[in-house]
Amino acid sequence: MEMLRPGSIAHADWGVSGAKRAVAAAEFEGDRYLAHAPQVVASEGPLVERMGVGSTARGALLGFDFPIGLPQAFGSRVDCSVFSDWFRGLDPASEFFQVAKTVEDASVARPFFPVNIRTKSPGIKERWRSALGLTKEELFRACEFGHGDRRTASEMFWTLGPAAVGKATLNGWSTAIRPALSETHRSYAIWPFDGTLADLLAANDAVIVETYPAEAYGLLGLRMGSPGTSKTSQASRRAEAPRLLQWCAEHHVEPDQQLQQEIEDGFGPSKGGEDPFDAVAGLFGMMATLSLGGEPPLPADDAVRDIEGWMFGRRPDQEGRKGAK
Repeated sequence: MEMLRPGSIAHADWGVSGAKRAVAAAEFEGDRYLAHAPQVVASEGPLVERMGVGSTARGALLGFDFPIGLPQAFGSRVDCSVFSDWFRGLDPASEFFQVAKTVEDASVARPFFPVNIRTKSPGIKERWRSALGLTKEELFRACEFGHGDRRTASEMFWTLGPAAVGKATLNGWSTAIRPALSETHRSYAIWPFDGTLADLLAANDAVIVETYPAEAYGLLGLRMGSPGTSKTSQASRRAEAPRLLQWCAEHHVEPDQQLQQEIEDGFGPSKGGEDPFDAVAGLFGMMATLSLGGEPPLPADDAVRDIEGWMFGRRPDQEGRKGAK
């Protein structure tokens, strides 16, 4: 199968804090991709320019490490038949984007919760799920269930705690996707909801996909995430340098001098080096997915294609929901 080769590829570790948003980008030159050292995502401007690919031709591929899609059961509650159409129709000022302060305020129209919990509140998650009219399992998408050594994620609308996916979801939708879809002089599509990747790259300035760095680790053969490793550790990040650079050599990816130095150095001594590390791992993971040839892996499941979405590069046989058709 012929490999899809977008003119530019960029991947962002889209932190809630603007200072923690790191993006790594690459452009196709000759017979290889030239990859650049990560930069802090610009706070303003068109999304393609914030992602470092604004000067290139149409058909850029942009990856983001936050959920893009809805759990099927939640989608049914809000009359979502195609996520991208539903999202484009949301009023940016609607209560959907406002985090509920109390469990009584939470509903399918305002699912993100909580702002904070200052006292012990046993059973608060169960009461929140009841307010949404959904079970714990119904608040997950198929791609969010654990597989192998990977644990199931936190519910995508839950916003409290260091592992709260809801913070990343709300932030990414509000500060990346929503502004991009409002741009008047550029066209953005969201895979897989808007069509096949080949068609979308040919017809749009950029195509947005969901990524998950832990999936990229597996695609690249990294040890990160296994016992004894930590992406906040420079030593753990530096230990991945030979594998990352070997992967580049085998897949016609050329890191520029600064990127090679940062990879070899483990992205510096700060714990914050995890952000550029994940930006680069995600970028290479997207390239690894494209190197498989043809369309990216996707389950033969209408709910996944239309409502839930899929992590770019995750194999269909890693679908977590049982009985999906």
